Amino acid sequence: MNKGNYYKVKTKKWLEKDGYQVEYLEKLQRVFAGERLFYVKKDLFASDLLAMNEQDIIFVQVKSGKNTTGISIKKAIQEFQKYQFPEFVKRWIVVWRDKQKEPEVIEVEKTIKEQE
Repeated sequence: MNKGNYYKVKTKKWLEKDGYQVEYLEKLQRVFAGERLFYVKKDLFASDLLAMNEQDIIFVQVKSGKNTTGISIKKAIQEFQKYQFPEFVKRWIVVWRDKQKEPEVIEVEKTIKEQE
């Protein structure tokens, strides 16, 4: 399992522990280049995971390791902004830093309001 998938699985288990139902939001596409076949993964709605319980629906983008820079987080926020999410839907960037037991959660809605 590569590092990115490791943190997606870790995030899924972390959310499930808090009572959320969680599913992956990736589409696998087949791409032909000449005679070769490639598989390309694409995040749906700029998210790696969808988590929900009785109160919340959360679209989650997971960042870890080298992907935790301010630039990559800013790009994740910009990707979320391409979609028209209803106001009651939450968008999170879950950041796992090295040797952390709990992630840092960046709530995109609050970040956007602070920038305005």
